[in-house]
Amino acid sequence: MLTIYRISFTADSFDFDAIGGWKHLSDTVKHEMPRELTSLVLNMGDMDPDEAYSSVAYEKGCNLLYTLEQKVGSPAFEKFFQAYIQTFASKTVTSEEFRAYFNAHFKNNEAVKDFDWEAWLYAPGMPPSKPHYDTTLAEASERLAIAWYEVDRSGKMVPSVNVKLWSSNQITCFLDALLDLCDNQPLKLETLNAMKQQYGFESTKNAEILFRYCSLAIASEDESIIPVVVRFLTTQGRMKFTRPLYKALYRSKMGSDLAVTTFLGHKHIYHPICAKMVASDLSVTDDSSAFWKTSSFRVSVAVASAAVVVGVIMMRRKK
Repeated sequence: MLTIYRISFTADSFDFDAIGGWKHLSDTVKHEMPRELTSLVLNMGDMDPDEAYSSVAYEKGCNLLYTLEQKVGSPAFEKFFQAYIQTFASKTVTSEEFRAYFNAHFKNNEAVKDFDWEAWLYAPGMPPSKPHYDTTLAEASERLAIAWYEVDRSGKMVPSVNVKLWSSNQITCFLDALLDLCDNQPLKLETLNAMKQQYGFESTKNAEILFRYCSLAIASEDESIIPVVVRFLTTQGRMKFTRPLYKALYRSKMGSDLAVTTFLGHKHIYHPICAKMVASDLSVTDDSSAFWKTSSFRVSVAVASAAVVVGVIMMRRKK
């Protein structure tokens, strides 16, 4: 089933958002999902469909459509998009039906004659290619990330960039880039302390920024972040934040036991699917998920999931 949500964006803001989506996809593929669950088209078998839920369908699907658009050109893709909506309005479309419709629509277009559908739809892991992104809005964020990385690794001076005038998306892009740079070696505590004095991210009310800063701090075994992480975990229940933070805390030296006790004391506040997945991540028993394992709801979700090809947020640009 191909789901496309159309939202208008300027070209550079669309790409800026898509860059963040690529980072989210990369994190999911590397750290969150079994490799067999990182394909666009999944062979679910008898697997619980809850276990396959992730950002892969959304972000990988978005990059598939954006790659196709760049190959055929935006005007041609716009016409295809309109024809697709007219043809399949209120219908369910399988992966192969979408593929066949696209190929029929562009049967005379050499740019997509040898497009690797098999790799995009069925191969696990990251997509076989990356769209060309306009990085204009991301460059300042990436430069700041490099500057802080050099502070940590080379002892250079703390950058004086004022991020108070930045958008939240620019700040999350900066933190994403820094997380990427520090993937194999976390920041030193003195670097985190300098960031705390400079930005005060640990006090932000923005969940996207706080989530990323907490991820940096947990990786560095910064014990001062523990009250912040516990408060964040117990005051919201979005699985995109809750599950990675519980897993990071559980893997850390400072918070393994705390992750379990915090979850067991607050699992009732989470959606049953979220509670079940976190319980699995922490290797604890979560009886509250029994309904989801046995009810007809699970069966209906399994059937629907087997038909899902691409769940994608397609953010289209203003013409």
